Amino acid sequence: MKRLLLIATLAILPTQAMAESITLDQVIKESLQKNTSLFRVQREYEDKLATATETKLLDNPEFNIDATRASGENGTGTDIELTQPLKFSQLSGARYGYASALSNVASTEQKYEILKVINETTVLYTQAWLLSERKKLYENYADDAEKMKKLVSASAGQGQTSPAASHLFSSDAAKLRADANAVQAELRQVRTDLARLTGRSYQMAELQRPAFVAVPEDTEKLLTFAKEQSNLRNVVKSRIDAAERRLSVAEQDAALPEIGPRLIYSRSPDGDEKSYGVGIGLRIPLWNQNDAERKRANAELRQAKSEADLFVNLPQKEMIGELQQSAAALQSRADSYFESILPGYRKSYELTRSMFRQGQADALEVWQVREKLLTSENEALDALAQAVNARGALELELGGKLEEIK
Repeated sequence: MKRLLLIATLAILPTQAMAESITLDQVIKESLQKNTSLFRVQREYEDKLATATETKLLDNPEFNIDATRASGENGTGTDIELTQPLKFSQLSGARYGYASALSNVASTEQKYEILKVINETTVLYTQAWLLSERKKLYENYADDAEKMKKLVSASAGQGQTSPAASHLFSSDAAKLRADANAVQAELRQVRTDLARLTGRSYQMAELQRPAFVAVPEDTEKLLTFAKEQSNLRNVVKSRIDAAERRLSVAEQDAALPEIGPRLIYSRSPDGDEKSYGVGIGLRIPLWNQNDAERKRANAELRQAKSEADLFVNLPQKEMIGELQQSAAALQSRADSYFESILPGYRKSYELTRSMFRQGQADALEVWQVREKLLTSENEALDALAQAVNARGALELELGGKLEEIK
């Protein structure tokens, strides 16, 4: 007997050890460490920084050395030249401005992409939590329907209740268990998607209900916050600035020749004569006027301006105000369900069941109240999902999390 108890205990322990309680903040942290999208974002960020570095660096100098010998003379002379190629855009400082703009674009885009990853993780986590809660809900209500079936059957046997009510609860129990199985199938898919983002399994995880700070009521405060953040509007502005500077560099290098200042040193074969000098070489843009780079720069600028055109008739203050009101209203609705609506319906159902046991309510009344409660439970979960989506839309418009606002 003791041996059987030991085996049963050992069989239970691994499951208990794996059933870990996990919060949204933990999942976001893991996603930021392991999400493959962020590795792509980091690579693109480093690529742009590398381009910025390459843009502002001078070309390597050219060093020429020649050994010379005049006819009929002994010894070898030496001619040395050192040339430093310089583009006009380097002399004007245009390249340094373009490099700075590229670095700004890289930083702004990186922050925006990180925010998108955080919101994607939040949505998937919320979906997984909602499906897990809905599965538990259907299973619990299926158990409750079976208990009610037994109570109704006993009451019908005494002639106090119609036998039809027993079939009603029996069918409900079967339907709810089928619905629970369907939700479980959907939950497996969402958990798999979440696992891809974070590199860990959620099969045995106990997800906690996501909690958020209240949506700020001051629109001006949100607008001030957005002006300094890496939202899509600011990303597009930085792209336009970089594209304009790139085009300026291309046009300057096409309009004026590349300059090559030279230092010259010469020594005669016998070493008695030495000479020093300076010179200049010009690479004239005659056949190639930097046409390819100018076309690429123009195309990049057109694309950036077309993205900016999307916001011309969408004032930022108006957009933020609309999304703020939507997020606040939906969050308030979700909070109302969990804090006041559901507790009231649950209490009503408990009282109706108690009245049924005492013969003060019939089975159909119990079923109707329970159906209303079940519908409200589902509506509460949907309300939370809508609130999370609205919150994410507002944060993307702002370019930062609401938790960051002081």
